[in-house]
Amino acid sequence: MRPSFTLEQIRTFLAVASREHVTHAARVLRLSQPAVTQQIQLLERALGVRLLERVGRNVRLTNAGVEVAGACLLVMRALENLEGVVQAVRGLHLGTVSVAASPLAANYFLPPIITAFTKAYPKINVVVAVVSAEDVCQQVAAGQVECGMIDGPPTPGGNLVRTRVGSTEMVLVAHPDNGGGPGENPPCGSRLLVWDVGSASGTIIARLLGDAVDRAPRLQIGSVEAARLLVLSAPGFVTAMPSVAVRDDLGSGALSRLCSRSVTLPIFALRRQGPDSPAVEALWAALSTPEPNGRALRHTPG
Repeated sequence: MRPSFTLEQIRTFLAVASREHVTHAARVLRLSQPAVTQQIQLLERALGVRLLERVGRNVRLTNAGVEVAGACLLVMRALENLEGVVQAVRGLHLGTVSVAASPLAANYFLPPIITAFTKAYPKINVVVAVVSAEDVCQQVAAGQVECGMIDGPPTPGGNLVRTRVGSTEMVLVAHPDNGGGPGENPPCGSRLLVWDVGSASGTIIARLLGDAVDRAPRLQIGSVEAARLLVLSAPGFVTAMPSVAVRDDLGSGALSRLCSRSVTLPIFALRRQGPDSPAVEALWAALSTPEPNGRALRHTPG
């Protein structure tokens, strides 16, 4: 059977051992002398060895007491280290947080937020997963990540808290040699480029093109940036892109805008209900109250 003793008994024993005097230790510990003596006796009984022997008015360690005192010092140092770790976590000096983001949010909204967060909390590890908007909702609901950022409305259910944190205008674009122009639908033969399958891009293209969407073949690709590079590379593709992603391309003439209509795409931050660790709460505060930034999406609280 393992010895049964308390931290209070260890502290009392070390105080007596370091001073070799029960009365002096009692004064420092703010205990009565009988209380100190009782703690030592309980520790000796639990360990089954004699730790101290009296020498006149003083006491000194027995051979067993020397060994036990060394072990007790290691225990107290380990506890001090443990307390330091706990304080570090509470003070946002240690730990890991994770966030999943849809490709659009990861490319054009999340970077300035994560940059500011890592500057504010340089010792917190941050893991970012880029997955479809639907997978973001599932991962947050399942507890695989603490927070999420998506374009378009979140998947219902899953006990999620959602906050709209921004928006971007979605516009139809094509290579300048593709034909068509502002206010015009894409010419026949254009292939619709749909990025991040399961996101809002396909729905937005349908809203912008109306009946014409059913007559055009599609190409599905995994990310908004891949779609941008593909439509830049050659004529023949049409896609809906966030205005912040193609602002420079439209300004330089590398891309042409088709159709004068646009659709506003909301951006949402997600988390599970209930309180979490200080690090997660700090991450949520950063995600749910982003600051406007030149490359971030337009901030629209509410």
